Amino acid sequence: MASGVESASAFAPALVFLSGVRRGSTEFLTDETVQIRVSSEGDTRLVRVTRGDPSADLPTGFAHPVTLERRGSTYTLMTTPGIRVWVNGEPVENLVLASGDVIELGRPGTVLRFRLYPADRAPYKTMVEAFSDCLDCARYDGGGSVAKAGLLLANIPVELATQTRPVVRLAMLGVVALLIVAIGSLWTHNLRLGRRVAEESARVEGLAELLSGQGATHFTRDDFESARAELEETLRDTAARVESLEARAGARERVISESSRGVIFLQGAYGFVEATSRRPLRYVADPEGHPLQAPDGRSPVTVEGDGPVVEILYTGTAFVVDEEGRLLTNRHVALPWEYEDSAQAMKEQGFEPVMLRLIGYLPDVEGPFDVELVSASDTADVALLRCQAAARAVPPLTLGETPPRPGDEVVVLGYPTGMRALVARAGRGLSEELFAGGGIDFWELARALSARHLIGPLATQGIVGQVTDETIVYDAETTHGGSGGPVLALDGKVVAVNAAILAEFGGSNLGVPASEARRLIETSRKP
Repeated sequence: MASGVESASAFAPALVFLSGVRRGSTEFLTDETVQIRVSSEGDTRLVRVTRGDPSADLPTGFAHPVTLERRGSTYTLMTTPGIRVWVNGEPVENLVLASGDVIELGRPGTVLRFRLYPADRAPYKTMVEAFSDCLDCARYDGGGSVAKAGLLLANIPVELATQTRPVVRLAMLGVVALLIVAIGSLWTHNLRLGRRVAEESARVEGLAELLSGQGATHFTRDDFESARAELEETLRDTAARVESLEARAGARERVISESSRGVIFLQGAYGFVEATSRRPLRYVADPEGHPLQAPDGRSPVTVEGDGPVVEILYTGTAFVVDEEGRLLTNRHVALPWEYEDSAQAMKEQGFEPVMLRLIGYLPDVEGPFDVELVSASDTADVALLRCQAAARAVPPLTLGETPPRPGDEVVVLGYPTGMRALVARAGRGLSEELFAGGGIDFWELARALSARHLIGPLATQGIVGQVTDETIVYDAETTHGGSGGPVLALDGKVVAVNAAILAEFGGSNLGVPASEARRLIETSRKP
């Protein structure tokens, strides 16, 4: 409440109209006595009257005066008997006004705010005062919540542009201009994003598990043609998108060309040994050493004899992560039996899984190299491998320091569908050359593709949909075999390790954040 002894020249009293036809305007007071009169037609006006009889004749069409009498820097409000007036929500008859008081002339009726402005900055409002007036204009408007929100949004720019200091107005004009540019940019980006999502709505379907039994250890011409027919349509669409992606100038082209060299095609085989005797699980073989086959198509197994050792073949993706020859991939690629129900059932029968062979191929580098497990995370689906040959052949990929944000674009590199995709992408002419002598072994086929420089990762792009401390969700196309590949931001840094497919969520995929991979690397370096 203002003190009556304060200098009258120290402040400039004013009434701010928060409703009515003069809503948003400000009337500065200079007279000793002021009467506020309300029109009987609903139009609110302010009539100044010099000190005198407050019962003087009212202007035509006006009634219900409220009188303000000067008291130092402020005014005392007095109501006419029988007239209901509220100040700050409380009914009053006589009150010394303080700066900021809200006056209601009847309910419903005109709403005013009494305010004392420092004389040295009158008649401008501060931004806080301007926002406060806009909020109360909307609050006392009397409309519904939607109408109040619309009034607030409409009043704020007008209030800031007309009632604040010129320097504030110029700053607000700059902010508004930036907002307009930002909104336009966001609208354009959303439009492009919608088109991209529509173009990439077809997802690569998960294929049957590669080489799940003894018959999968060799590829035949029929296998090749089947793979071509199965993948041709999908790969045509994928290749078109990849070619379009790679043809674009700028970040995407650079990310793909520079990072693909360090993305490794993994071939693995694991088997089982009897826990007590450590003898390997083998197929029962005929006199010529070939696995026998039962009428139901299955091949019996045993730990006796000298038949072929049971091999569960699989493929995956890894990438070079440092100059020491270490590679990053998924834990379920490095230790695949942990994620197979059938393998867990074998453990319950007294057998332990063992890695029989794990090799890798780099693009444009002929021949395989041995890969060994360094360590696997116990908290995330990420593992660390080692290969000295890879360190000498290509520069490592860099792990990003900060996670991506929803809406960011990413590029995923990998070998989805494993050997099938490599063969199908190689072209029909290759079948005549490779299968001229009949079938070809799983391992021999990869070596033949490497010798012809036909091993290279697929690149797909997508949009990040969600980011948490444990997972990154994106919609870049991939499928089984692409696990362990790098998920790259457009600056070329790895933001995640591709890990899982969420088909139930429209083809979305999960990646393990780069922070988890970095934690595993740091842990492995400790003595």
